[in-house]
Amino acid sequence: MRKIFILLLLVPITLWAYSCNNGGNDPQKKELKVLVVGNSITYHPPAPELGWNGDWGMAATAPDKDFESLLHKKLSDAGKYKIQFTARNIAYWENDFHYDLNQFSDISGKTYDILIVRLGENVNEKGPEFSNYEQELIKMINHFKSKNTKVIITGTVWPSPVKDSIQQKVAKDNGYYYIPLLDFQAEPKNYSYGKFANEQVSGHPSDFGMATIADKLYKQVIAIY
Repeated sequence: MRKIFILLLLVPITLWAYSCNNGGNDPQKKELKVLVVGNSITYHPPAPELGWNGDWGMAATAPDKDFESLLHKKLSDAGKYKIQFTARNIAYWENDFHYDLNQFSDISGKTYDILIVRLGENVNEKGPEFSNYEQELIKMINHFKSKNTKVIITGTVWPSPVKDSIQQKVAKDNGYYYIPLLDFQAEPKNYSYGKFANEQVSGHPSDFGMATIADKLYKQVIAIY
C-alpha cells in the first residue's frame, strides 16, 4: 500500500463541487448545509492513463455509488432535512499546506451546519512540513467552518497510525467528532483490489467501502443534528 500512497501524489487532481437543495419549503424540516472536503476518494476526473474513466469518487462503479453521493441520498431519504450539500476535492491543500484556500472560492466564506473532513491520504508523512500537519489541519478547518459549524473528521482510508493520531487529536482538542476507520482498513472488501489494472485506482474504496464510509458518516450526522 505504501507504493500506492506515493504514486497517488503524482496524480493530477481536478477541482470539483456540486450543490443542490432538497426538501422544498416544508417548515417541519431542518435546514442542513453540509460541506465535504476530501480528495480523489471524494472525486477524481477521468484519467485514462490510469485506466480510470469515471467522473466521481475514484473506484466507485457509478456516480451514485461514491460515498458522498450515498451520504447525500441517505440524508435526503431521512425526510427531516432541507439539504444543501456540497462536496469538494481539496487535494491541492493535502499536497501543499501553503495552497491558498481562497482559491476554493465557491466554498469559502460561507456558513455550513456540518463540515466533514474526509482526507489525509495524500499528506506526505516524510515531507519536510509534516511536523506542521496538526497546526495546518486546524487552520484549514477554521477556514471553512463558522462559529456554530459541527465538524466531523474521519480517520484515513489507507493505514497511517501517525496521521490518524493527529486527526483524532485535532478532533478531541477542538470539540469535533472523530470517526476512526481502523475496522475499515482491516476489511479487504472495502477496497477495489483486482478490479482495476492500475494499483493507484484499485487501492481506492470499492462500492462496498464507499457505502461503509457513507453509513458511518450518516450515523454521525443524524446523531448530532
